[in-house]
Formats: sequence, C-alpha cells, structure tokens
Amino acid sequence: MKLYVTHDVAASIRKAHADFTHVLVNCGYTTIKPVFFRSAKIADLPVYQWAWWDQSTDGQLKRWRESGGVLLDRYTVSNRAGAADVLVFVECPLTMARVAQSAVNTAEYTVLPIPHTWSTHQECVDLRTPPTDVLRDLWKICCGARLTDAELEEASGIPRQKVMYMRKNLRPVEEWQIKPRLAPDFTGFIDAWEWIGTGRTASKKDVRLEGHRAAIKEMARLGHISLTKYLQYPDREPDWSVLDRKRSRATADLAEVRSLVETLPDHLQT
Repeated sequence: MKLYVTHDVAASIRKAHADFTHVLVNCGYTTIKPVFFRSAKIADLPVYQWAWWDQSTDGQLKRWRESGGVLLDRYTVSNRAGAADVLVFVECPLTMARVAQSAVNTAEYTVLPIPHTWSTHQECVDLRTPPTDVLRDLWKICCGARLTDAELEEASGIPRQKVMYMRKNLRPVEEWQIKPRLAPDFTGFIDAWEWIGTGRTASKKDVRLEGHRAAIKEMARLGHISLTKYLQYPDREPDWSVLDRKRSRATADLAEVRSLVETLPDHLQT
C-alpha cells in the first residue's frame, strides 16, 4: 500500500484527478471536533456524493463508475465503492486498520492529511476510551441508575458534550420517554403517532426496529411530541481490565498513525 501525506486535501484531489480517472474521497469523520472538508473547493471537477446506506445516492455511484471523476464517500470505511485509482482522506484516521480497510480496492496510492494539531486526535482517544480512574468515578454515580445526560453532567461536573462520549464505555441502554402533544397533519407521521398512543417508553433499539426512529425525532423537533432520552445503566460493575486494554490499544493505534504520517512523503511534492 503506497501512502502519501498532504497539507492541502483539495490540491491533492486535483492532482490525483489530473493523473487518474477514478478518485475516491473518504469523507467519514471520527474525531470529536472535525474540520469539515469544503467540497466547494473542487466544485469545478466532476464530483459525485455517495453513502452506501442512502439508496437515493446509488445513481451517483453508478455515474462515477461509468464516467470517472471524484466520488465523496460519506462512510468512515471506503471499501464498498469498488475499484478506485486513488483514495484521499479528508481527515487523518485514528488507526492504520481503517486506512488498510478503506484502501483495499485502491490501485495506485492513498493520501492522508496532516492534522493541524494532534491534540484533536488525542482528545478523541481520551473521550472515547477514558482512563479507568475517570470511568470509576462515573460508575459511582451511574451504577444501576436511570439518568439523562443533563443529570449526569450535573452530578459529575463533566460537560455534557464530553460525558456523552465517556459514558458509552459503561454500556447503558438508551430509553426514549415519548409523550404526545399536538397531532401532526403530515401522513408520514401517522404510523409513529398511533404507535406512541397516549405515551410510551421504549428502548432506542425497539424504536428503530419498529421503524419509527426518524419520524419520532422529526416530530420532537416540530413540537408534536415531547421526547426525553434516559440512560439505564447496568448494576454490574464493568471489567476494568478490559476497558484499560481498550484504552491502551487506542493510544497505541494513534501513536502508530502519527509516527507513520510524520515520515511519509508529501503528495504535492512528488
């Protein structure tokens, strides 16, 4: 697998497009505070946008395969689009495994962007796989409890946008408490509205399996229902050694990526 780095993603996409016919761009983000790539920078190129889960974009993939150009893949692992000449990431991944999986159908080379600062990547590791002493302190609050993220924020003193990532390691079950307010006129909401009835509490998984997740979220946004999300935490203590190993792996993975990126040739200088 031939690898390069770049300080300018748009310029690297242009260079790849000038030399080859099929350029695949991985537009999946895994950091907590991503710097989003602006596709307007390459708007003069033949650009297609695709996501494997969005059937309405299948035509974009088909046209890219037939005519070539630049395909913006919205998933984090770009191995479903088929053969490509070049793969360009818009954000440097946290693991080399993601790079290898994404490049499996890439014929020529892959380009990784150099982060402006590695602190964003490190913060992501710290939030997704916190030190076990931090998780132990959270566990003292969460053990067997049913809490909203706002309540956990208040009890822990950790900002909500951070504690929402950290508490996933404690494996709570998300429950939606749904109460009707104002009946919708839109017929697309009727099935979900009738399922809610006079009010319902269900796990997020059950809501998804019933096929009402999108409708309920939209009805909540429009004020047709009230939606409160609770997290039911288990009363069985986590295996701290497993969580400690998980953090060690994430730390080692990031160190491997950083070490490699800092030694790779510059794509725009080749």
